[in-house]
Amino acid sequence: MKTQRPIQLSAIALACALFVTPSFADSVKAPQPHFNRVHHNKEIVEYMKAYAAAYPNLVTVKSLGKTAAGTDMWMLTINNEKTGKAGDKPATYVDGAIHANEAQAADTVLYTIDYILKNYGKLDKITETVDRSTLYFVPSVSPDSRAKWFDEPATASYPRSSPWPFDDDRDGKVDEDGPVDINKDGVITTMRKKVQMGLGNRKLDPKDPRVLLPLEPGELGDYLLLGQEGFDQDGDGLMGEDSVGYADPNRTWGYDWAPRYIQNGATDYPLQIPETRSIANWALDHLEVSSVISFHNSGRMILRGPGSPTQTPVSAADNRTFDYLGREGEKMMPGYSYMITWRDLYTAYGSTTDHFYGVVGAFGFVPELFGRVMDDNNIIRFDPAPKVGDPVRPVQTGPKGYDQLKWNDMLTFGRQFIPFKEANHPQYGKIEIGGWRQDTGRMPEGWMLEEETHRNAAFVLLNAMNVPKLRFLEPTVKKVGTNLYHVELPLINERAIPSVSSIVIANKLHRVDLATVSHGKVISSGIVRNPYTNQIDLQEHRPERLMVNGVPGFGNTTLFFLVESGGGDIVVNYDSIKGGKLSQKVSLK
Repeated sequence: MKTQRPIQLSAIALACALFVTPSFADSVKAPQPHFNRVHHNKEIVEYMKAYAAAYPNLVTVKSLGKTAAGTDMWMLTINNEKTGKAGDKPATYVDGAIHANEAQAADTVLYTIDYILKNYGKLDKITETVDRSTLYFVPSVSPDSRAKWFDEPATASYPRSSPWPFDDDRDGKVDEDGPVDINKDGVITTMRKKVQMGLGNRKLDPKDPRVLLPLEPGELGDYLLLGQEGFDQDGDGLMGEDSVGYADPNRTWGYDWAPRYIQNGATDYPLQIPETRSIANWALDHLEVSSVISFHNSGRMILRGPGSPTQTPVSAADNRTFDYLGREGEKMMPGYSYMITWRDLYTAYGSTTDHFYGVVGAFGFVPELFGRVMDDNNIIRFDPAPKVGDPVRPVQTGPKGYDQLKWNDMLTFGRQFIPFKEANHPQYGKIEIGGWRQDTGRMPEGWMLEEETHRNAAFVLLNAMNVPKLRFLEPTVKKVGTNLYHVELPLINERAIPSVSSIVIANKLHRVDLATVSHGKVISSGIVRNPYTNQIDLQEHRPERLMVNGVPGFGNTTLFFLVESGGGDIVVNYDSIKGGKLSQKVSLK
């Protein structure tokens, strides 16, 4: 990498020494990533493979398919095979960096993997979670563009999308007019031009020459703010209107998708790009997933669906689950706000968590990492610039607009902001170029990164610990005739997420839970509504296969069977797609 790259984006070569292939006689040591910086995709993949080598009884790594550019989509699975196969257990799915510029999202996934593996067998809650459930991780959903963000000139918001080619300006050409590193310093920053007084639309701030101020009524300006680095490459008079992409992967999912004329970033049809299509196809084969976390930045939010007001409202029962997990998350992550996407932020069609909820029936959250940071003494505050590539624009009511520059000067000693210097532009002639590096605004400095990743990893574990945990209680058995027994068997869910969500039942996304009996003939079956008044909702057809609409979070349901048997024991089997499988021996006395 060029020496001008941000300090956090350290060279991939640092990882090489970590992955010396051991002989078969050597014990394979776990990798030791350092979470005070963001890691290149190549490093993350090497770490994933190293975890698989170090923890062969817990970790598998596989490719879900190829991206638009032919790169493997890597998934790491944590599962204890000794306690059951992955597909037979409750499961959590976690991904990051579907927006490539939101780079630390992938590192948060990596940290979560690292923390779970290194504390398995040491911390009871982690051990119990791994033993009874499966965790699936895709650290980078947009690996191609995330690699470009590291390796090529970039901004805090570019490249963001999948590199799926798209004619943004409808001129018959594709991706021909994106940002250009005019001064060859390895970063895309801001251009401005000094002009004659009266020809400008900005003025230089007398307090700080890095800032251009808007003109007050009656003022004349001597600076033009030209925007991010680039030039008109296709001769249409515009700059940067057709960069790489733009197919926003988080607007391409199948559920509640909307076309491009409604929402920028949408593709021609749902799941057009291979990145999201590969995950969506995988999800159809893994309906056991009941919890989904998809990491983004920025803003310190815990977002949940619906992403648009046109979706069917979430049921009261599912809302209770969302609210419990979201509000617990707020306690774990100070400064984060639990929000509903369309109501509290903006409308977003075809997003990850809406797709998993609407198609798989899983409860999903989007933690928006980082955001506003304030020192305890309230002297220095950091507010991300309102527009990437734009100099800080002070608000008119106070000094807060200068705080990002204070942060840069006093705590990073000038690392974040590149001073403006003269350069020659092919169309504007002599200009000035400078501004914020790509790893500022959306991401914390390295020394602030690890706490952020740990708190969000803890939120992943909160959700993973709350996938359904079903347990039978003591049965009630009454002999009601010759070889005829009335059996009631309570079943509880010790965790917040139901074994069947309301949207699964309403939209018939997959079968509900199934209860059967071995070693006895089922004459009648149903769900006990009130055991004290003998109210039972009987199943009219095929009583030997009792279909159960799940066990609610922190709730219970009681199964009823009228069984014909010569006595002895029967076995009640419960098969829940999202809650796993369990059996209970019942003595007929």
